[in-house]
Amino acid sequence: MVPEVAMEKRTFARPRVVVSRCLGFEACRYNGELLESPFLARLSLHAKLVTVCPEVAIGLGTPRDPIRVVREIDGDRLIQPSTGKDLTRPMEEFAGQYVTGLKAVEGFVLKSRSPSCGITDTKIHRPASNAALLGRGPGLFARAVLTHFPNAAVEDEGRLTDALIRDDFLTRIFTLAAFRRFAGRPTMGGLVKFQADHELLFMAFARTRRRALARIVTNRAGLRVPEVVEAYRRELALVFSRPSRRVSHLDVLLHAFGTFRRKLTAREKAQFLDLLTEFRDGTIPRSAPIAVVRGLITRFAEAGLASQAYFQPFPEDLLRISGGEKRGGR
Repeated sequence: MVPEVAMEKRTFARPRVVVSRCLGFEACRYNGELLESPFLARLSLHAKLVTVCPEVAIGLGTPRDPIRVVREIDGDRLIQPSTGKDLTRPMEEFAGQYVTGLKAVEGFVLKSRSPSCGITDTKIHRPASNAALLGRGPGLFARAVLTHFPNAAVEDEGRLTDALIRDDFLTRIFTLAAFRRFAGRPTMGGLVKFQADHELLFMAFARTRRRALARIVTNRAGLRVPEVVEAYRRELALVFSRPSRRVSHLDVLLHAFGTFRRKLTAREKAQFLDLLTEFRDGTIPRSAPIAVVRGLITRFAEAGLASQAYFQPFPEDLLRISGGEKRGGR
């Protein structure tokens, strides 16, 4: 009888995430409302959430007359149409001071469509009185975030209803937090283990970057530990610079499943391949086939896979999908 081996029990570092204050923390929207966010409520149990409301920070009250981004000849301006106030300079000064004062931040969750916090979907208007819509883009505070933290995980609450986007976001912030914890007391042995434990995860997100990280760990140039860790940190930040793709996860899952192919019945193999087809088609999240592989790791005492962060990249209770959330995505 094969002895069972449980998945390696992971202890997670707490990511530091900046969030828009109106998303469940304070009724500070322009209309005085608060928007509940079940996802952020769950995340707060495992992460340090730092809240911010840029509009209140520059002196606007709650409730307040709406503001909008207006595209002038000399650039985009933040205007309050009812009063004619140009709030561009106060917002840019606050945003610049705020982001440069932040340290050890793994991610941001900002309010969608907000003229200050929107990431990609803030309305940009013409300067004419009819305020015709020119297009969409980031709000003024979000622009400072994206400029100062080009490799951080930056999402809005709307996009995080997508299961794949949310899983990518959580994987990213908890992986970066784990590295920050390691880098507090770095050793070459610890770096080798970090790389080994994240091999499959890096394979799923960026195969080329995975190889670059492996080369850094070999340290053929004989650099000092702090220099190696800093080089690794820079490369690690780029691993998640692009969204993961279903096909990459399929490759990783098939790679892991191959370990058990000769130990399973034909029916068990067919059931798993059917599950992968459902994941490929977007009808189930990737957590479903991952759960099956985790069960196989325990069943067949596969110690070589038990330590892989890919199979539990973040706390399990964050997998829950509440009402109204969707499973679509790439």
